[in-house]
Order: sequence, then structure tokens, then C-alpha cells
Amino acid sequence: MRKNKKREITALFLIREKLALDLSNEISMHKEEAYEIVDFSFQLSDKLPSTYEELKSEIKAYIIINMLSLVTKFH
Repeated sequence: MRKNKKREITALFLIREKLALDLSNEISMHKEEAYEIVDFSFQLSDKLPSTYEELKSEIKAYIIINMLSLVTKFH
């Protein structure tokens, strides 16, 4: 049981690293900002999406929606 928990934690850490790197490259943001967004999305969700690509697309959609709302708010 304890070994499975360590594997889950390690897997989440690797997913976090890969997500932050992919987001920083695709959206041209600093890695520190990407880490904050990924950590925030992990805190909000009770259950992770089934695939990595689904998780990444949900985070990107969240970022785009928030960026658009800021642009329209100050326009």
C-alpha cells in the first residue's frame, strides 16, 4: 500500500513538471507561472482527467478564458 502511494506521488510530480514545461513552451509563459497554474488546477480538482492531453487542454482553456475576460474588461 505504501509503495503505491509513493508511485502516485512520483507520477503526480512528473506530470506537474511536464505540464509546466509544455505550458511554458506553448503559451510563452515563465515556468514559475506555469507551476502556479498547474498547482492551482490540482488543488481545484477532486479527480484528475483521464489523459494527460485532456488535463493540458483544460488548463489551456482556463488560461485563455481568463485572458479574454481581462482583455474585454479593460477594452
